[in-house]
Amino acid sequence: MEERVGKGAVVLIISGVICKMLGAFFRLPLTNIIGIKGIGMFQMVMSLYSLLLVFVSGGVSASLSKLVSSARADGDQSKIYSYKRMSLIYSMTISFLIGLIFALLNDKISALQGATEGNKSYFLLILLLPLGSGIGVFRGIIQGYENMIPTAVSQVLEQSMKFITGLLFAFIFGKTNASNGVFGAFLGITLSEVVAFLYLVFVMRKRYKTPKSNLKVGKDFFYAVIPLSFASAINPFTNAIESLSIVSLLSLAGIESEKATILYGLQTGVVGALMHFPLIISLSVAVALLPKLSYLFEKNDIENQKGLISQSFNYMWFFLIPLTFGLISISNVLYPLVYPNVIEEYLNIILNLTMLSGISIILSAVMQFVISLLQAKGCFTEVMVYSIIAGIFKISTLFILARIPFINIFAILISNIVFNSILCICGLINLGKVVKIGAFEFLLPLLSSCVMVLCVKIILSLMSGVIGLAISILGGSLIYFVLSFPLSIEIFKTFLSKLKLKKKNVC
Repeated sequence: MEERVGKGAVVLIISGVICKMLGAFFRLPLTNIIGIKGIGMFQMVMSLYSLLLVFVSGGVSASLSKLVSSARADGDQSKIYSYKRMSLIYSMTISFLIGLIFALLNDKISALQGATEGNKSYFLLILLLPLGSGIGVFRGIIQGYENMIPTAVSQVLEQSMKFITGLLFAFIFGKTNASNGVFGAFLGITLSEVVAFLYLVFVMRKRYKTPKSNLKVGKDFFYAVIPLSFASAINPFTNAIESLSIVSLLSLAGIESEKATILYGLQTGVVGALMHFPLIISLSVAVALLPKLSYLFEKNDIENQKGLISQSFNYMWFFLIPLTFGLISISNVLYPLVYPNVIEEYLNIILNLTMLSGISIILSAVMQFVISLLQAKGCFTEVMVYSIIAGIFKISTLFILARIPFINIFAILISNIVFNSILCICGLINLGKVVKIGAFEFLLPLLSSCVMVLCVKIILSLMSGVIGLAISILGGSLIYFVLSFPLSIEIFKTFLSKLKLKKKNVC
C-alpha cells in the first residue's frame, strides 16, 4: 500500500522537477525576449487561463481519481467506462463554450486588466481549454488505477514542447512588439497541449480499455465534479481577480501603471517561478495519495488510513522544508545569475518578496495535502464551502492591503497566506483524529533547516558566483541530512527496502 503511494509520488516528483526546470528555463529566455512588461502581460493572460483550465478540468481530474479508485474497491469496472464518457462530454463541451466566450470578449478583458495589448492571446483559449480538459480527464482515470507514470510522461512531453515551440514562436512573433511575443508563446503552449493529449489518447486506448456500459452514474459523477470544480477554481479565480485589479489597486498606493505591471510580473513570473518549486513535492504526494486513500476509505480501513496519512505527511515535510528554506537562502545569489540584465534595480524588493513567499509556499503545501485527504474522504461539498470562505477572505485582504503604500505588491502574498491558513484550519477540524503528526517528525526538519540556512549564508559570504552557489547547495544538503539523521536514515532504509522488494518481485 505505502510502497505504491511512495512510488507514485517519486515518479511525479521526478517529472515535476524536470517540468519545473523546463518551466524556469522557459521563463528565463522568455523574459529576455519579451521584457518585464511582456512577462507581466503573459502572466495576466496565464492567470485567467489557469483559472479556466482548473475550472473545466481540475475538479474532473480529482473526481475521476476518487471515483475510479472507489469503483475498483467495489469491483465494479463497468462504472469506469461511463465515468470516462460522461467526463469527456461534460468537460470538453463546457471548455469550448467558455473559450469561445473569452475569445469574443478579448478586448474588454484586456482593457479591464489594464494591458490592452495582450488581447490576441485569448483567441487561443478556444483550443487550449478543450485540450487541457481532455488531458485532465485521461490523467484522472489513469491515476485512479494508481499509475502515475503516464501522467508524469505527459507532463514532461507537454513542458518539453512548450519550451521548444513557445520560445520559438515568442521569438518569431516578438520581433515586432512584446504583445505579439506573448501571442507566440501561447501558440507554442497550444501545440504542447496537442502532443500531451495525443499521447494520453494512445495510452488510454492501449492499456485502459473498459467494457462498454450504459450504466447511469450521473448522480455520483456530478456530486463529486461540481463542488470540486468550483473548489478547484476558487484560488485561480482569486488570482484572476488579482490580475484584473492589481494595477488599479497599486495606483491607489501611488504606483504608476507601467511599474505596477512590472511589479506583478516580478512577483508572479520571477519570484513565483522559483518559489513554487517546492510545491512539486506536496502536489506529487497529494496526487499519489488520493486514489489509495480513497480505496482505504471505501474499505473503511481506519488503521491503514492513519498510517498512510502520517507517513505521507512526514515524507513530504522532510523534503519540503529544507527545499523552501534553501531557495530563500541562495536567492540573493541566484537571481542575479539567472536574470543578470533584468532585475538589478528591483533586487531588494524581489528578495523581500521571496522571504514572504516562503511562508506562503509552506502553508500552500500543507493545504494541498489536507484538501487531498478531504477529497479521498468524499467531503466534496465541504471542500467547496471551505474554499469559498477562504477565497472571500483572500480577496478582502488583497483589496484592503494593496492600496497601502508600504505594503503594495506584498498584499498578494499576505492574502495567499490568509487563504491557505483558513483552508488548513477548516480541513484539519473536519478530519479530526485521522490526522496525527508527531512533534519530532515536525520539528526536526524545521530546526535542521534553520542551521542549514546559517551554514549556506556563511559559505556564500566566503565564496561567490556559480562555484560558491554549487558548494553552498551541496554543503547545505549534507548538513541538513546529517542534522536530521534519525529521519533521513529511516527514509533511506525505507527506500532501500522498496528497491529490494521490487527486485525480488521481478525475479
